[in-house]
Amino acid sequence: MCGRFVLDLELDELISEFVAQEHRIPDWAPHWNIAPTATIPIVVDRADGEGTLRTIGPARWSLTPSWSDTLEVKYPTFNARSESAAEKPTFRDAVKRHRALIPATAYYEWHREGGLKTPYALRPAHDAVFAFAGLYSIWSAGDTTIVTATMLTADATPELSWLHPRRPLALPREMWDTWLNPRVVGTQSLLSDAAESSLGHMAHLECYRVAPLEGNGPELLAPVG
Repeated sequence: MCGRFVLDLELDELISEFVAQEHRIPDWAPHWNIAPTATIPIVVDRADGEGTLRTIGPARWSLTPSWSDTLEVKYPTFNARSESAAEKPTFRDAVKRHRALIPATAYYEWHREGGLKTPYALRPAHDAVFAFAGLYSIWSAGDTTIVTATMLTADATPELSWLHPRRPLALPREMWDTWLNPRVVGTQSLLSDAAESSLGHMAHLECYRVAPLEGNGPELLAPVG
């Protein structure tokens, strides 16, 4: 599970990192405490003639399927289980054609001991950038059209299972093109490949305790204790 994350890159850094050819999120600013329903940048490939066009655009972090009568759904959709997303009515259409990358520079998990929950930050080694496997949907009502997104998860690695039983899928660069290709019909097999390929990224993380998450600034990533 991933319910809070950090993206402290500027727009030009995101464009460079993901080799995007266009963007639709000009007012993006770095954030250190991104929560569900916030507007986040997602990376998608759109069919463009015989090729594709890589775009960074805004999405609401909590997926709403296109057939929903309301933007808010009755259950959490900011995460989707990679083991079952291809079968779930909420996510299966997005698995087929609407896959995305969700950039992040860190994420938070909470370790529970009794009634106490302690936040920890997890960061990729060498200041790398996470490219979390995501899904998106286009929801419309009247004159309103909103892109919404979810982050895929899998079982935690043995090294991090003490912290939380789930983990987001951080895809290696060599899988980005396949994952984003709108001409590739997504199946459960593709989700399984994504979960397997993400294991290498989860093997080299910095994991440390941080102060309770209040506000939105770089101090949230400072280690404590």
